[in-house]
Amino acid sequence: MYADIMTSVTVVITDVPVSKPRLWPLSSLADRSTCWGKSVTVRCGSKRGTGIRYAWYLEDLLLCHSSDMSLDCSSVEKDNDYYCVASNDISSEKSDLLSVEVLMPADDSCIYVVKIQGQPIYDCADRMRTTTVQPTPLQTCHATKNIHSDTRNQSLQLNQTDHNLFFSRTWSGLPLWYSVLRWSSFASLLIILCIILKCTKTGTKKYAKRRKKVRCRQNRHLAH
Repeated sequence: MYADIMTSVTVVITDVPVSKPRLWPLSSLADRSTCWGKSVTVRCGSKRGTGIRYAWYLEDLLLCHSSDMSLDCSSVEKDNDYYCVASNDISSEKSDLLSVEVLMPADDSCIYVVKIQGQPIYDCADRMRTTTVQPTPLQTCHATKNIHSDTRNQSLQLNQTDHNLFFSRTWSGLPLWYSVLRWSSFASLLIILCIILKCTKTGTKKYAKRRKKVRCRQNRHLAH
């Protein structure tokens, strides 16, 4: 009664062109982790497309075939621009640039800034103020120099800031200009005291001579 019904179905698989890839970090740039030399991973992705392949480039140099690229102190040595290419068998698209600004290169604890369109913009100004250009960053922004004398050792604190050195150097915790003013006042006071003492001694001697002369006159008067 029943016969097998055969139906032919034609399936056509059409490749979909890739859309322009977008870049985003896997961790928020607002954390400013790159200011302390931490690594950051950036992902490249297209919303549309079939059989998409991704590749990262530094200018025209192929870096890797991957959707993710990691940046760290060992890979960033100078300012550079990166970009991602998404492609399949029928089309390819290039992402916007990823810019890296290296503020202080180093093997460890380097300072760099990552700029991606549509992502938070940040800087490392506060980090730069407390870091020197030496390969090994200083733990503090104060250096101590020992000045040896015959009687004692004194400590001169140097406050290494971007202000005028005359106002930022300190002696025993006080500004240099204040110390100079204080010691100048002290020296002036000593000079005034010496002058007063000298004048007092001179007046005393004159007064004593006068008294002796008066006594001598009194003695002569009594002799008559």
